[in-house]
Amino acid sequence: MLLMAVVALLFSHVPVAMADPSSQHQLQALAGQGDANAQWMLGQALLTGSLGETDEAEAVRWLQLAADQGHALAQRDMGMLYEQGQGVTQDALEAFFWYSLASRQDSSRARLRRDALAAMLTVEQHEAIAARLKGWRPRK
Repeated sequence: MLLMAVVALLFSHVPVAMADPSSQHQLQALAGQGDANAQWMLGQALLTGSLGETDEAEAVRWLQLAADQGHALAQRDMGMLYEQGQGVTQDALEAFFWYSLASRQDSSRARLRRDALAAMLTVEQHEAIAARLKGWRPRK
């Protein structure tokens, strides 16, 4: 129930920090407790400034934590960050990896970006990513 209220505030047009200061703290608390969805939402909020400020480094940290747990949207977003070099060093291989993970969970946007990047990779790079994907397991 609390998470639903935080989600509603995050996606309204009023920044969470201005709408209800306790909502930001509640979201941070849930994220800090390891809730992957809260981590993703906090990362998104820090990227977009919906908490009243932007912080790419902190956004990447939260998105990475969620992506490592198997959160498909966070994985897609990590792919985007690596593809664009936003908050991280631009890296097509890393973007391809994260898009591939999100694609496994039916993210059509990630699948489109993965397929666009695939044409730029060598056979050796495809093999390396395939091996990495085979061994990847979500962390809790």
